[in-house]
Amino acid sequence: MYFLLVEIIQPINCVLVSEEVPNISIVLSERRSNALKGTISNEKNIKGTFYTHKPTQIKPSSWSFENTNIKFSGEAILLKGNEIWHPYQTEIKSHEVNKVLFSGLSSKLSKVSNERELLKASSGFFKIGNGCYGGRINKV
Repeated sequence: MYFLLVEIIQPINCVLVSEEVPNISIVLSERRSNALKGTISNEKNIKGTFYTHKPTQIKPSSWSFENTNIKFSGEAILLKGNEIWHPYQTEIKSHEVNKVLFSGLSSKLSKVSNERELLKASSGFFKIGNGCYGGRINKV
């Protein structure tokens, strides 16, 4: 039973920093069985819970956002530099991914927030930190 719990909830430190507004970041701190869980914040002001989901046979990489009774989701477009990564290509390895665009995040957040910096950041790219290893735990 202990091994099952360790596999489902395992701490990580994966930081995604907005290229547009560097003080907006997503810190993914828990690895779940089907997602990485964390928060999106403006320095110390947490805006909500954020999840990233790996692709499956029937779904692309995706994101979801929760705050109180609000839940939004969309596709996550992963890149290495300016080249798009997807599981069916062979040139880019998943651990080489270093940038992500959360499609639709800004337009969905604009329904519940008018915070200019948050909307600007969420409409652009986020740099994927070294501890993320393409969304997986960086095994040392």
